[in-house]
Amino acid sequence: MEVGVCAEAYGQEMSISCRHINSAFMTFVVLDQEGRPRSLPMLAPEQGDGERRYREASARKKIRLDRKYVVSCKQTEVPLSVPWDQSNKVYLSYNNVSALKMLVAKANWALAREKEKVQMYTLEEDKFLSFRIEMSVRITACQAFSLLSDLRRRHEWDSHYLSAELVQQVDDDDMIYHVVSQTLSSENKLQDFVILASRRKPCSKGDPYVVAFRSVTLPTHPATADFTRGETICSGFCIWPESEEMSKVAYYNQATPGYLNYVTTNVAGLSSAFCATFEACEKFLLKNKEDDLIVRLQNL
Repeated sequence: MEVGVCAEAYGQEMSISCRHINSAFMTFVVLDQEGRPRSLPMLAPEQGDGERRYREASARKKIRLDRKYVVSCKQTEVPLSVPWDQSNKVYLSYNNVSALKMLVAKANWALAREKEKVQMYTLEEDKFLSFRIEMSVRITACQAFSLLSDLRRRHEWDSHYLSAELVQQVDDDDMIYHVVSQTLSSENKLQDFVILASRRKPCSKGDPYVVAFRSVTLPTHPATADFTRGETICSGFCIWPESEEMSKVAYYNQATPGYLNYVTTNVAGLSSAFCATFEACEKFLLKNKEDDLIVRLQNL
């Protein structure tokens, strides 16, 4: 909750018009009995000055996040991608999955936005701004896992994806894709990525289905002048069965410098693109769940 404070000065006679001295804005966090931040109820600003103050407060929140994670971030000093070859494939695949599981297990996730069935959480830790978006969908966890683990279909629901080409089938559960994004870089070029996708089924009861992504360097697909090469350090889906027909689908991303401006815009409440993308994801899952079930039965 942001509180604005205004300091004014008056002369000895109160009738003399006041002078504005300074303005300040403070952010208050109310904790629950367990020491975790409590969420405010959804508030609607009053028309006129209330709406103006609301927009200004959202802009200040974005500026604070940008200063903390964009301006002072040192991530760009070293590459985030790791070289891929056959000798280290087991190590990279294991670390791809374990990094996502470690991000999922972190505490202190704070609810940033909520729209209908979609919730967005943020985590500020270790000079990284991470976020997760989750929703419940009427689909089995196995079906959602199958549909979301194929990056070649992501453009069907994610407007940021233009295409994804499978360039190397490492094994049944690990693939390398060349992804072209529709997002323009600061150089006014489309971005492309070389991404290792590692999917894992639950090892024991209570574990989620996991689809983990991270950038790798592949000699056959070097950066080119046509695109700006982007990188992702840790992202992916975790899917938990809630019942026989319902699943909780959560997407996690440890934001990198090239993606932070888009993230902070959404976190600050200046855009609802995240929620719209996940709503499109739900429609994709519901539309294709029967087709996916038929294909998997045919493969048995």
